[in-house]
Amino acid sequence: MLGAIWNDDKLMSIIAGFFFALAMVLLGYACVQWVINRPVFELRRIELRGDVDRVNLIGFQSQVLPQVRGSFFSTNLQNIRKLVEAQPWVRKASIQRAWPNGLRIQIEEHTPLATWGESRLVNTFGEVFSANLAEAGDERNLAELNGPAGSEAMVAKMYVKASERLKTLGMWPEKIELSDRYGWSMDTDTGLHIELGREQENFSIDQKMERLLKLYPRIEQEVMPKIVSIDLRYPRGVAIKGDRMAALKVQNAASVKLN
Repeated sequence: MLGAIWNDDKLMSIIAGFFFALAMVLLGYACVQWVINRPVFELRRIELRGDVDRVNLIGFQSQVLPQVRGSFFSTNLQNIRKLVEAQPWVRKASIQRAWPNGLRIQIEEHTPLATWGESRLVNTFGEVFSANLAEAGDERNLAELNGPAGSEAMVAKMYVKASERLKTLGMWPEKIELSDRYGWSMDTDTGLHIELGREQENFSIDQKMERLLKLYPRIEQEVMPKIVSIDLRYPRGVAIKGDRMAALKVQNAASVKLN
């Protein structure tokens, strides 16, 4: 049978063509490997761009650069991106090759919005991250936010909205907390404690905040000059507490109308 194959010119021509093509592929592969492994393509420079004000360059050099392996052609960009994004203060990174032997790393830093709990920070996207609090700037300008796991974005959004609203009263929410039962409370820089409670079907958090903005100046003027706490959980009234008196329920009062 082999003799028949050897004597079949057409079949032998096909077999010869196959082996020739295979040889060309292997030769081409060897040439490509030879080229891409030339010293000229070894990675020699890394360029950092974007927000790098808080990026620890010493830590970057010691933790990221030793892990960058390969050449211009063979280095794994996804692995490098993960290494860069694992560094403190780095929110996102994009990696590009820079011909013929470099990498270009574009960095987006976290912008701190507030602290989260005792040791972490939350950024302007409502994402919690870990970094050196001392590098965030003046901690006195950062509010403290707390809440159940997974509520970070919700609490951050509440902080932004509350900051805008309380500004009209000359206050700033320096602490906002969402309880495990999803009840809201906050403390302002003036020492006022505000209880908002839970979102209710007929009495939303937005409505409670609007009530606060409407009633607070009048309560301060007509009822007591210094308010320590105000409880807005009641649909038809508020409970207030001043420096020199116990909690007072203001409900359907002639001097402070709720509706």
